[in-house]
Amino acid sequence: MRGVEVATHAIVLTLLVLLAITNVYYPQYTFMTLLAFIGFITIVVYTGYRTSRKPPKLFDVVAEEVKRGDVLLEVDNEEVSKLLEKDFILMDEIRKQSTKSLIESSGILLVFGWYFLFFYFILPRFVDAEATTRFIVYLIGYLVPYVGYVATDLIPRRAGRTVTYVLRGYEVYDTGIVSSSQYIVIKFPLSKEYVAVEHSKRKCVELSKKIKGYNVRFLLYTKNISKLTEIINNYGKVELIPR
Repeated sequence: MRGVEVATHAIVLTLLVLLAITNVYYPQYTFMTLLAFIGFITIVVYTGYRTSRKPPKLFDVVAEEVKRGDVLLEVDNEEVSKLLEKDFILMDEIRKQSTKSLIESSGILLVFGWYFLFFYFILPRFVDAEATTRFIVYLIGYLVPYVGYVATDLIPRRAGRTVTYVLRGYEVYDTGIVSSSQYIVIKFPLSKEYVAVEHSKRKCVELSKKIKGYNVRFLLYTKNISKLTEIINNYGKVELIPR
């Protein structure tokens, strides 16, 4: 966990304690503190969502360096599009990822739902309780959704997020692969972190590697799959796994 994240969590937890104290000893400010807290949490969740899904820096090499080599294969966008239309496996993957992203992004709705339940159904049961008990109840009420948010953010991060890039049009050189329109550059020979998979039925080669907690996949579609695999074997210096 990065220092900025630790500091953010510490600030939020301190704020939760202060809010609980305020609600116990200055109940007239309960509604205003609730609105302030929800606004703050909304910003934290949104910022965390954007930051955690920011793609990692992929390349330390420029396209011109690779383009100094000889062109061995060219695949245009039209060819890729036609092959993509027949790849139902990728379509299913995209559908599942879209559903997962939608569920994750709707987490803020659960926060609002919890506070409605807490303030209208749970909290009234402790109106006449002593100050210490009410402080604990308030603190738990604030902690539950925040802990839930942190857990839902950490679990997929621990498992590793997958980022998929379909090269829409690209050139394969004896020095590497370049997709100028997408600013994707892959240099030969491939580093040992790469895993190369040949999907012969899908007319696709998948190059993947771990980058800062992400599993980054590059999908290269071509009708001439045998030539692409031969080039990657000879110049990429990596053994392709058939599937």
